[in-house]
Formats: sequence, structure tokens, C-alpha cells
Amino acid sequence: MEQRCISVSTSSSGTHVLHFADGSTYEADLVVGADGIKSTLREFVSGQRTSPTYSNSVAYRSVLSPDALKAVKTDIMRPLCWIGNDKHIITYPVQANQKINVVVFSTDYTVPIGSVNVALPWAKPVSQDELLREYSGWGEDVNIILKEMKDPSKWCIHFLYPPLSSFVRQRVVLVGDADVLKAYDSIRVARANMVQKMSTIKGNIVDRRGPGGGSIPQIQEQLRDIWNPIWHHDLKAEVKRAAESIYGPRGLL
Repeated sequence: MEQRCISVSTSSSGTHVLHFADGSTYEADLVVGADGIKSTLREFVSGQRTSPTYSNSVAYRSVLSPDALKAVKTDIMRPLCWIGNDKHIITYPVQANQKINVVVFSTDYTVPIGSVNVALPWAKPVSQDELLREYSGWGEDVNIILKEMKDPSKWCIHFLYPPLSSFVRQRVVLVGDADVLKAYDSIRVARANMVQKMSTIKGNIVDRRGPGGGSIPQIQEQLRDIWNPIWHHDLKAEVKRAAESIYGPRGLL
């Protein structure tokens, strides 16, 4: 269904009514929202306007052929993070090693988050010259990669700042299930916000602005265990806690 939801309301019977841009409506007992950074349902859940905030970071993107990067001395067929002051580049193979995805990040740390408003569109084609100026002096391998990005796109990265305190309001949920909304909300909010926070910290580290310093050994040390909460998370214990919050200590699992 190609429809754009513009608002959601609550009926006298307790159901929710979705209002669409073409004037049509749809009534539902449960609304599960996954409508992206410009979410309409998020504003209903939070009870206030939640406009995305510019993160002061941009990403230049392109997909290249490995053949075009044969002159690169570094093993480009491995996932790589190229680091530098206030900038970093992510490269990794996709499409069964037939292509190389390139994402080139640049962040302005001189201004506070939320102080800059970016006009739409937030993603658009830009000239290769802009990209080359932004990464001037970054070395031979990076220059080879950037010169192959003939038609890069530029993405102004936005995020939710500050993060939501809840993902549920009444029977509207930002991804969840009607019978487990409370359990979902108690677990998912903290974990999602943790991932967002750690992703920001990781970006600062590889831009050589981490709290532990910007030398290569210092960066390696700060990154060493940063994703342990992801890789070593006890999912079974989390499922058990969720089941107990729904069904009581004895649970159903």
C-alpha cells in the first residue's frame, strides 16, 4: 500500500485511527510503527514534536568496482576503517565481492549539535571536487578511492537527539507486539539508546577525538572492547526477563 501517514488519533472506543495524506483513514487496535527518521508515529508516542537533529556529520557514498581499485596497496577486499582527524572512511565488499561500498565521513566538531539546520534534501548528488577538497592530503590509497568516486552522493546525517525515553504510548509502538509492549519498552529503549550512544563514541574515536587520545595505540585500546555489550549480550537472560515481566516468575518458556 503506497500511503503516507500524516497523523494518528485515538477513538472513543480506544482504537487508533491512522490519517493518510490522500484523506483516507484506517482504524486499528494496534499500530506498529517503523516509518523512519521522519516518523509521524514517533511524535504520537513521545507526545511532542521530535524533529531529527543534524549530527554535524556528512557521509559521501559510492559503490565501486574492485577492478577500479587494483592500484590500492591495502587489501580492499576486507572491511576497513580508514581514520584521521575529524574524518574516517568505511570500505567493505558487497554483492559477493563484486562491488566495494565506500562511505566517507566528515564531522564538524566546532559547533554544538542542534545548532545547524540543513535544508532538504538531506541526500543529494555532489561534485567529486567537493569530496577531493574535503579529503585533501589523505594519502595515496585514499586518493585512488576518491578519484574513482565519479558521482558521489552526500548524506547529511540526522538522528534523534535527545533519544526517546519510551517506544510505546497506549497501543502505538515503534516496533513491538500488543501483548508485550511493557516488556518490550523496558528492554528495547535502553538497548537502542546504548547502541546510538556507543556508535557516536566510536565515530569520535576514529576521528581521533576519543577521550583516551588520538594516537593509533590509543585508538586501538579504546576500540578493543567497545562492542562487547553487543557481541556478548545474554539474549537468553533478556528473553527470560521479558517473559517473567509478562507471565510472572514462572513464565511460559
